[in-house]
Order: sequence, then C-alpha cells, then structure tokens
Amino acid sequence: MLKDKQAYLSNFMNFNYDNWLLAVSITASSAALLVTFAFVKRLYLSTISSKKILLPLYSAAVGGAVWANHFLLSLGFHHDAALTSPSLAIAGLPIALVIGTGLLFVASRSYSKVWHFMLYGFISSLFDFALFYCSTTSLHEAGSFKFDPVITFFATAISGIITTFIAMLLYWIRSYSGKYHNYVKVLLSTGIAIGIFAIHVLFESGILHETELATVITDQNHRQITGIAIGLGMICLFMMLFIFTLFFEKHGKQLFVFSFLNTKKNSESPSNSMLDSLTKLPNRESFQQYLESATKRSTRMGTTFALAYMDLDHFKPINDLYGHQVGDIVLTTVAERLIASIRGCDFVARIGGDEFVVIFEPLESDDDISPIADRIVKSIKESITVNNYTIDISCSMGIALYPKDGNLDKLITSADAAMYKAKENGKNQYRFYDDEIESASDVMLEMQRDLCLALEKNEFSLMFQPKVDCKSLALIGAEAFIRWNHPTKGLLYPSHFIPAAERFGLINQINNWVIEEACVAIYRAKESDVDLNLSINLSRIQFRNSSLVDETIKCLNKYGVPSQNLTLEIKETTAIRNEAQFKLLITKFKAAKVKIALDDFGLNPFTLEYLQELNVDELKLDNVFVSKVNENPESHALVDAVIRLAHAFNLNVVAEGVETETQRRALAELGCDHMQGYLYSKPIPEAELLKMFKSQPIQLELSGPILMDNNLSEAIGVI
Repeated sequence: MLKDKQAYLSNFMNFNYDNWLLAVSITASSAALLVTFAFVKRLYLSTISSKKILLPLYSAAVGGAVWANHFLLSLGFHHDAALTSPSLAIAGLPIALVIGTGLLFVASRSYSKVWHFMLYGFISSLFDFALFYCSTTSLHEAGSFKFDPVITFFATAISGIITTFIAMLLYWIRSYSGKYHNYVKVLLSTGIAIGIFAIHVLFESGILHETELATVITDQNHRQITGIAIGLGMICLFMMLFIFTLFFEKHGKQLFVFSFLNTKKNSESPSNSMLDSLTKLPNRESFQQYLESATKRSTRMGTTFALAYMDLDHFKPINDLYGHQVGDIVLTTVAERLIASIRGCDFVARIGGDEFVVIFEPLESDDDISPIADRIVKSIKESITVNNYTIDISCSMGIALYPKDGNLDKLITSADAAMYKAKENGKNQYRFYDDEIESASDVMLEMQRDLCLALEKNEFSLMFQPKVDCKSLALIGAEAFIRWNHPTKGLLYPSHFIPAAERFGLINQINNWVIEEACVAIYRAKESDVDLNLSINLSRIQFRNSSLVDETIKCLNKYGVPSQNLTLEIKETTAIRNEAQFKLLITKFKAAKVKIALDDFGLNPFTLEYLQELNVDELKLDNVFVSKVNENPESHALVDAVIRLAHAFNLNVVAEGVETETQRRALAELGCDHMQGYLYSKPIPEAELLKMFKSQPIQLELSGPILMDNNLSEAIGVI
C-alpha cells in the first residue's frame, strides 16, 4: 500500500494539468460568486411570497454553476481524460442543486445560528464528495482508480469547514454596507473561488490509480473549447437570472402571467391593483406593504431608513382654474420628476390627491437624505407648461427616520407633522422631524381627540363683537367669533384649535356649526324684535368646499333668515391665491343675495382693476393700518385711498381693531362707514348683544386706549 501511495504521489506531482482551464474556472467562479452575493441579499430583503418564487430559481442558477465549476475543474486536472460516462456527469447536477439550495437558504435566513451553518457544512461536504466522484468517474473507465480513505476523509472534513465558512461569509456580506463594500465583495469572491479550487485539489490528491488511465486522448483544442463553453455558460446563466431579478422586482408575479388572446379582462390584475392608475406609481396599499417590509429589514439589519411625506403647495386652484385634465398632467409630471430625482434604490408612491411619499433606503448616514431632498424640492419648483399655460407649483416635504422618530404606526404621523411644519415655515422646502415638532405633534393629536369630543358634546359657543356706524355710533350689526368651552382648559380662542381642526379634517364640521349657530342667533334676535346683521369668517379650507353655497342657503331657509342679514368674510390672501375659485364663489353668493366681505384688506398690493373685479360688498381694513391712522402719514394716506376707491365702487368699508377715540375721529373724518373694536366692546354673549341693541345708542365709557388681554386681542373668527 505504501508503495502504491508513493507511486501515486509521484504521478500526482507530475500530472499534466491544463493550467489555462483551471484559471478560467477560478475566474468564472469568482464572477458567479459576485452574483450569488446579490442573490442572497435579494432573497434576504424579499417578502415571503416573493422568496418562494425566487429561491428555486436562484438555487437552479447557483446549483448549475457549482456543477459546471466542478466539471470544469475536473477537465483541468484530468488533461488527458475524455468524457466516458455522460450519465454520471449529468447525475452530478441534482447533487449540485442541493448544495446551491442549502447555501442560499441558510445565508438568506433572517436569523441563522452557528449550528445552522455547521449542519449545512456537514451536509455540503458529503454532497461535495459525491459531486466530485460523479465528475471524476465520468472522465475515466470504471475501476480505473480508487480513493484513499484517509486523504478522502481529510478532504471531506476540510470541505465541510470551508463551505461552512463560505455560508457565514455570504450571511455577513448581505448586510455589509461599508465604504469599500464593492472591493470587499471582489476580494471575498476571489478568496472563496480559490477555496473551492483548494477543496478540489484535496479531493484530487485522494485518488489512487490501480490501473493505467484510459488512453483515450481527445483533441486539445476541442477540450479547451469545451472548457470555455462551460465557463461562459455559467456566467451567462447567472447574468440571465440577475436580469430576471430586475424584471421580477419591477413586475412581481405578473411576470409569470401570459395571455395568448389579445382581449381585455374585466378584473384588474394583481399587479395593476398595486399601482396608481394616473401616475403608474405604487399606490397607498403598495406603499403600506413596502413600509412594513422596510421596517422589518431595518430591525433585522440594525439599519436606518427615511420616510418623506410630500404635499404639493396650492394644487387645488390648478384644478379649479384650468380643469382636472390639466391637474392630471401636472401630477404625472410631478411623478416623473420624483422618479428622476431619487436614487435607484429608493421607493416612491402616490398615496392620494397631491400627496406622495418617498422611502430612502438604504442609508449609510442621515446626511445622505439632504441632497436628494434638495433635488426633489428644486425639480418640483420648475414651471410646467400645459396647453400653453405656464403653471408654477412647489412642494412641502416632511422627513422622519426609522426607528429614531417612531415605530411603524408613528412614522407616517411624524413625517406628516414635519411636512406641516414645512408649510408653516413658508412652503417650497423640506423639514426633518425633531423635538420641537414632536412636542407640537403630541399636542395636536391630543387636540384632535378633544375636538371630536367637543363636536359630539357641543362644547362650542359664539361670542359677538358689535359693529357701529362711525358718525352716529348706532349699532348696525356684529361679527361672530367661535369659542371653545374646554372641560379642563377653560375658554379657548380660535388660534388655539383651528390649525388642528384644519389639519385633521374637522374644519368643515366646525364651520358648518358656526353658520347654523349664526342663523339661529339671527332668528332669535328677530323674535326679540331685533334685526340682526351678522358676519362670520370662512376658513381657507371651507372656502374650497364646492357645496358651501348650497349648504349656506339651506341653513338660511331652515330658520327663515333673510340672506342679506348674513355676511361671509374671506381673507384677502385666500382670495388672491384662489382667484378663479373666489370669483366663482362670489357669483353664486351674489345670486343668493348673501353678502361677501374681504377681510384683512390692505396687507397685499392691489390695483384699480383688481379692486373692480373683486365684486364684493365690503372691505375690512386691517387693524395694522387702523392702529397707525393718526400717527403714521403713510397709513393715513393708505386708509384714505382705500376708502375713496371703495366708495367709488360702491363698497362698504369697516375698520377693525379701533381702540381709541382719536382713531375713531380720524376714520370718521376719512369717511369710513363702520367700525368695530375694543373702544366700543369686546366680544360678548348673545344675550348682552341683544340687550345692547335694545338700549341704543352706544355710550362710550372710555375715551383713551384700552389695555387688552393678549388672548382677547385677536381679531379673527374661525380662521
């Protein structure tokens, strides 16, 4: 036996290898391993349903590559041998498939223990020997060689150790995102390829020849061509599977649906049900699924991702002014710009109306987000040309990080809160969620719950500030202000709760309550022989309500209130930003004989044409100018000009925030029609207002400035 071994070793050391084929094998094996890294990572990040489809396909590719590499190495080591048993060569393919499947399975698990890798290494070592036996035996006649038991056992054990190490490396590299991760992958793939080569060398060294090798010698060029074909075939197989991965990631299971008849189906395909019909972006349902997967990946890998919640600024007027067809084109353009602005690994979806979300994943650091967010905001800001119209639009975006800014449920709320903060700060910008927003967000959520209860329990009430004639001081009406009688916080003013009501979609209910209560107040005053004229404020959200006019008329008719007794006040800024809708609303209210007043007039530049086209009944001078009317010459001149122009267009002028007798006299001299302010009265309950009407005229008790509580100094109603 010793003599046989010495003879074998001498023969092995002088064996005629095909070094070129061995080099091709190592190179092809390295390339295949690089793609295997991508397969493992894709399986690891896939959902359970996707993994059931991808694992068999990837296993077929990896198993085929293992088989091809073994056969290629055997050709390289047995340079003078020929394929004598094709069936044995093919028999090695299912063995290789088991090796490939086991490797992908254990390396792509969400959590694998050490014994999982050791078990795979043990099973893989046995199958490695079986595969080596099939590939070697297929090149020689039966009985022409045998395996040395000691060396073979040693080679099998080393094979198990190396394959265990390979599986652990693949398990680790799937979530590695270091600065030089690509170089690391190349280095590892080369090292693993050399390790596989070493395993084969160990198995080759265990062969003991008892007879002469078969003398069948094939043409060397033919053998080299065979080796090249196997190596290139293995690379092509991996490339095709990688391309398939890209298509599957885009189309999902729909990739496997084939239609041989060119007919339309009534039911929507599963793939299309996850897409927004207009922009073809993923829809809300798809976003929810992706977000859940992202949080699971982040938890498993200990990484961070960012969620950006984006809302278009002033999109509603585009639909109102140009029509929904133009609005749809704008949304489609925005979707295209979003896709162009983000990275290939990021996820973008449209979740409704003019709202979009982006998931930035993966992130090496928080600093990765800002350049992308800047790109998005700038790209959306660019003008859009549709049907010869130049449309300017912008976006506000809030960004929250997982897990820093909340769990799955809170993350969307955090990003939404940051988006609203960006809007408050002037729009056309992005804002990260921070401690300041978190504190405000908690308060807003608490306010939302309380507001819902307030609507159920009717905790709101109206207060009324009288309006008087500038010259006679006769009462001519009042402005209604909403107040909230909070059960624990006491009396709350609009500035404390209206922003929350607008944000959480409760403002329409509150405004409808205000309109109805105003009608009830006018009705009760009429029963007391008081002809009460009331004005109430419309919020910017209520202004967009297409059924506002019909609902108002219905309420007036319900209580038998004359339409001319109700005046609706709209802020000038709202009218400017929604000019087309404003004109449409005015036309409808004019037809119903409901008066419209433009609140806070004078804060924005205006022209004669602008004032003429407003077609309102009343202008309300902002208290910024009223407070300085007798102190600042510019304010005095502006008030004088506004009053003259308004009278030229037959408009009534009301001065807000009159606090001193000198202000009243100056306004009276300038021809102002009506006034309201703390000089006459603070907002009072309905009973006091009716009592005041019955004791006309008003007697001014104060002739100097009135010191006001800050909480009472606001001159706004619902807005």
